[in-house]
Amino acid sequence: MATCLVIYANGSEDIEVTTQTDILTRGGVKVTKAALCDEGTTVTLAHGTKVICDANLEDCKDSLYDLIVIPGGLDGSIACRDSATLIKMLKAQKARGAYIGAICAAPGFVLGTHGIIGENDLATGYPGCTDTIKNLSTAGVVVNKEAKIITGKGPAFSFAFGYAMLEALMGKEVCDKVKAGMLYTD
Repeated sequence: MATCLVIYANGSEDIEVTTQTDILTRGGVKVTKAALCDEGTTVTLAHGTKVICDANLEDCKDSLYDLIVIPGGLDGSIACRDSATLIKMLKAQKARGAYIGAICAAPGFVLGTHGIIGENDLATGYPGCTDTIKNLSTAGVVVNKEAKIITGKGPAFSFAFGYAMLEALMGKEVCDKVKAGMLYTD
């Protein structure tokens, strides 16, 4: 079974974190919701939604995942950028050739800032938050198969971003079945 760690920080964009968790779970991925906060498992998302996660990020730092997902949201992305634990995990994820997903402010603020997106790696992100991405795409979603990094531009692309990650982990057939069940049309 494919595994995924979705980061939930105070200030993470509600739709960007919830959509990914839902789509990946529907596709048979074992998703762990990790709270990036000082202690406990409860976070408050950008628009006030309170979420009780499965674990605190510190409890997940020694586990391996097929995919680690970082949502956007300004405050949430800054919290992710500044988390030594998360950055260590992301660098290890990249080094072992496992997938990383980031959307909105997270590609630039987190992956770009810490060199996880390489100079030649094509990626997208929220306008005004992408200065650290050298090979910037204006596409809504970019699947960089070589770097194993999947990026999304912002909230409106949450579904397409989630499906891109599901297809990368579980294949087109599973992804198409989930899309059909959710009445999603490209």
